Amino acid sequence: MATAVNQNYKECKNNENLDHIPGSFGLPIIGQTFQLVKDLYGTIDRQYKEFGNVSRFGLAGFRGALLIGPDLYKEIMLDRDKNFSAEMGYMGSLGRFYKGALLLRDHEDHRFQRRMMQSAFKNDAMKGYIGTMGPMIADGISGWGEKGELLFFPAIKKILLDVAARIFVGLDENDERAEKLNKAFLDITDGLMGIVTKEWPGTKFRKGKIGERYLIELFGDLIEERRNGDGTDTFSYFCREKTEDGEYFSNEDIIAHMSFLLFAAHDTTTSALSHMLFHLGQNPELQQRLREEALTIDKPHLDYEDLEKMPLMEVAVKEALRLHPSVMMMQRRTINDCELGGYKIPANTILFLAPQHTHRMEEYWDEPLKFDIDRWLEPRNEHKRHSFSWVGFGGGAHKCIGMHFALMQVKNFMHQFLREYEFHLADDFSSKMQTVPLPKPVDDLPLVIKRIAK
Repeated sequence: MATAVNQNYKECKNNENLDHIPGSFGLPIIGQTFQLVKDLYGTIDRQYKEFGNVSRFGLAGFRGALLIGPDLYKEIMLDRDKNFSAEMGYMGSLGRFYKGALLLRDHEDHRFQRRMMQSAFKNDAMKGYIGTMGPMIADGISGWGEKGELLFFPAIKKILLDVAARIFVGLDENDERAEKLNKAFLDITDGLMGIVTKEWPGTKFRKGKIGERYLIELFGDLIEERRNGDGTDTFSYFCREKTEDGEYFSNEDIIAHMSFLLFAAHDTTTSALSHMLFHLGQNPELQQRLREEALTIDKPHLDYEDLEKMPLMEVAVKEALRLHPSVMMMQRRTINDCELGGYKIPANTILFLAPQHTHRMEEYWDEPLKFDIDRWLEPRNEHKRHSFSWVGFGGGAHKCIGMHFALMQVKNFMHQFLREYEFHLADDFSSKMQTVPLPKPVDDLPLVIKRIAK
């Protein structure tokens, strides 16, 4: 049980005194990073089988406790005693480029900031977004049939980046700022993986910091214009939102939220779709089953009211996220001394959470390594065996605010793609998966695509 919240926890160094907990920090400095990058699930599974649900664990720059299993995830994500800090958990990783983002806020501050963002994800806003994305997706995939074979990951990434620039920021894909915006995000993503964390010439970190400064400048220059306009992009909603005292949210808050929202939205959906098609490309029967669901909605683009008519598409992407979560490692830091899994955890200890392992635990999932959408449906309902056995969109107060937007985007793409094309994996496809920095097939998912005769 946590004691009263320690208000000075942000100034305290990370605690590494965990000798009373079984496990290993790994090699000096790099910890178990190389093993994790090579085989994330295998590394976590070996740790779990040897040391249990709670163990010492180290990654490059971090030493803390690895936590496994839905009981622990429920305790941490619900955080009833306000003892787990997302801000400090991510400060040495995401916080290097996205300090102040919603994910990196805690407790009352998080709730206050989240309220600003909610208006951008209410029904009226979502109806506007779906009307924008449908034609953009249609235009993006229109030439795929002539290619015969294409690499899916970069192809869908380009489409979703253009959609994000238009819907979130209000920039047309032909606007040169949209191209610079996309490049900034790519550089920041590379920067997050940089071993050197100084702005030395030629380093990934320096390129990432240049990208970060571009975003700050771009969004900062546009805030006043969007605040006084009537735009229906997400950025405009953020700029016009006011506190209960009638004050606008600060420019710094708006910039931080916009930067991270763009980063989180398009990369995670790109990852989810890539894994979904990896499995559908090997299962023509399931592919046709989903196609038939799409064909029942006989219109070129979905309307908002159509989303609920696609339950199979929704569980298919949830199954893809079960096997291949878009966020492979979540982090928190304890604020006070507490107890987790029978071990005393000192204040200021970094906690690592690995959703993929929990998503594949035999205690909660039948044949957990199998891609099986029926596990989500009546009468099986395996996801109801424990409320935190699946955390594909996180959980608790920090559950992804863009979850419904992501599902809407997936359904829009799949509705159009499956009605237009049949596909299978290329003969030389690889079954290997990259997990860091972004989960995806290592070969970018080569697909053979054939337009359906009408």
